[in-house]
Amino acid sequence: MGILEIEDAGGAVPRIGLVAQYLDLRGMRNILISLLASILLLAVPAAAQAATKVTYKATSEQQVITLINQIRAQHNLNPLTHNTPLRNAARAHSTDMLKRSFFEHNSPNETWDARIARYLKAPLTGENIAWGTGSHGSPAGIVKQWMNSPPHRAIILTATFKRIGLGLASGTYQGTTNTVMATADFAS
Repeated sequence: MGILEIEDAGGAVPRIGLVAQYLDLRGMRNILISLLASILLLAVPAAAQAATKVTYKATSEQQVITLINQIRAQHNLNPLTHNTPLRNAARAHSTDMLKRSFFEHNSPNETWDARIARYLKAPLTGENIAWGTGSHGSPAGIVKQWMNSPPHRAIILTATFKRIGLGLASGTYQGTTNTVMATADFAS
């Protein structure tokens, strides 16, 4: 590759530029393709780690509702009925917690009650969340966690709640695989 010195139109200032006739365009193209391939090889594993695969556990969701209704019956409370909009809100939150690796009722950009209100309008709403692996992530393990926590127990035993939506999502949470993230949304 050569360098060509050119005078500008006024003849006073020399400019320096590459001489096109000496450029190895094929070589530059090969270098650029190699560089692009290297960047992609580095980016693919990072993207794969960021994209957590999430699956839903519909059978387990129903088992949690059954267990909660058994507890409510023991306390002379009416059973909760499954509600699809509440389930959608709960699944969205469980998925969000897995994918963005947080464990809170409020997401980083929305409060829990605003999220539920996007799916269902009700005068009274409530929410329980839990996560676990192995037996702690089973329907019985999740309900046990809630019943051993006075605030969560109070929500389950609130007589004015009539509807429930469960979102049990399984995936990787903070590096732990096979984690079950649970959200139960309640409404009057």
